[in-house]
Amino acid sequence: MEATEQIKKFQEFFDLNYKAELLEKISKGDKFIIINFVELSKFDPELADVLLEQPEEVIKAAELAIEELYLENEKNFKVRFFNLPESQKILVRNIRSSHLGKLLQMDGIVRQKSDVRPQVISAKFECPSCGNVINILQVDTKFKEPTRCGCGRKGKFRLIDKELVDAQRIILEEAPEDLEGGEQSKRINIFLRHDLVSPMSEKKTNPGV
Repeated sequence: MEATEQIKKFQEFFDLNYKAELLEKISKGDKFIIINFVELSKFDPELADVLLEQPEEVIKAAELAIEELYLENEKNFKVRFFNLPESQKILVRNIRSSHLGKLLQMDGIVRQKSDVRPQVISAKFECPSCGNVINILQVDTKFKEPTRCGCGRKGKFRLIDKELVDAQRIILEEAPEDLEGGEQSKRINIFLRHDLVSPMSEKKTNPGV
């Protein structure tokens, strides 16, 4: 399913199911909405299936649909999903490479959380030789810079802009009721960004919750 088709389908879905809630959130200055996966699955099973397999691409289409419908110049409105099917629920100990890039649901207890810190998610560099602007997505903890420009230049490039978001790390531990016999609970590091570190989400990520 092409991205343009995904955006169109989400626009129809939001107009039908979430228009009033979206308008209310936007009027209050909220930057996110939480969508019931079951409702999307009833509206368009194919789109819902693609979401589970390619969440990054499909969630971006949902966010673009909202921007085009209800927002003029604002960006960074986030779409979240809950109530995923049983097939997407997994224990920390069972996560494998085949699950990377998929939309999953895990239950557990938050054992630790870091302070909220700014994190660079993208940076723009300018080539001193030709003036070309190079965008570098920052997906890892180590800051990345371009190694070369299309004009052939290698070496240092001038940092001209960077995009920052609030970020936080939590450690999620398997719940005791999910363990069998003398099994030891497993843990996983999870990185939260944007509205997931907002005051509204604070209680949900406190240790012991």
